[in-house]
Amino acid sequence: MTQSPENRQASYQIENTKFEVLYADITSFPADAIVSSDDNYLSMGGGVSAHILSKAGDGLREEVKKHLPMKIGDVAVTSAGLLNAKFIFHGITIDLDNYVFANEDVVKSIVEKSLKLAETLGLKKISFPALGTGVAKFPFQLAAKTITETISTYLANGSGIDSVTLCLYARESVKASDIDLFYEQSVGLMSIFAQNNRLDLLLSEMKELVDRIGRPDLMLDIKHLQDKLKQANQSITKQMSDESTTPLAGEAHATTLKNLQEELKHYTDKEVAQYEDKQLEGKLLRTKLSGLYTTLNIKQAQLNNYQIEEAKYGGIMVPPRLTMAIADLKLEMDTLENQIRDTRIQQAGLGG
Repeated sequence: MTQSPENRQASYQIENTKFEVLYADITSFPADAIVSSDDNYLSMGGGVSAHILSKAGDGLREEVKKHLPMKIGDVAVTSAGLLNAKFIFHGITIDLDNYVFANEDVVKSIVEKSLKLAETLGLKKISFPALGTGVAKFPFQLAAKTITETISTYLANGSGIDSVTLCLYARESVKASDIDLFYEQSVGLMSIFAQNNRLDLLLSEMKELVDRIGRPDLMLDIKHLQDKLKQANQSITKQMSDESTTPLAGEAHATTLKNLQEELKHYTDKEVAQYEDKQLEGKLLRTKLSGLYTTLNIKQAQLNNYQIEEAKYGGIMVPPRLTMAIADLKLEMDTLENQIRDTRIQQAGLGG
């Protein structure tokens, strides 16, 4: 069955946080904090801010006045009124006094400040709209790149936030086709960052293991992969074009990493058997878990591409090979998720 736009979603694991993009009304999606986009007078008069006000209640108008004056790029924190959330983070994307609208730096600043505020307040779930793409006139493709890149980079450094969600919703002047473009761009970029961040972590953990067991030949392989990964990260921005972004060749990395893991496992298993080194065994399990997450993220990227292709048929005459490919991929992902669960159980048995 073809995914209708309102049912399309994609999620990736970046360190300890789930990063998700989906079609949803941000006011009805469960979160501790909801991010809004507004002008420097917090007028809440159009776009996502007006929609949030309509659901949060007029009492919010009086509360936002306490934060004036505001500057573009600032973030104000208020209660969530009648919404099922704790806070609203009001990001300023328009300066009405100087007729200045959102750009990359402004959107990046709002995203970073919002994530830091969420951590400071001990929040676990935060939702973002397509910041600045409505009244503030920020281009959809550039918004997808800026928001996705900023969130992914922030989460790659480790975060206490459990989930970050991009909620996409067409309303008023925002066309459904623009939202579809944002979704496809964001999902493509998210898969790239998720894969590369996970690969980078995995390589670092492998490097520690290689140091421990004394294998300089493997160290050269790891350094080669790290160099290739660095080049891939540097090329992400250059990959942006007028067409939808597609994931980089993460599968080639994953295949090489899998071979390295198998060889490492052989030596580390001998070490564990000989010395009963629980610390080393725990490190091996963490490396294995990182590898499983890497593979799962790559499979998720494949699934996203298949589902985007499937959606183009509108539910009519979807090629059987595509339907079968999606079904097979979902089975593979179920198997990986079971392996991840089993590995976590093993970790718990070691006390971490």
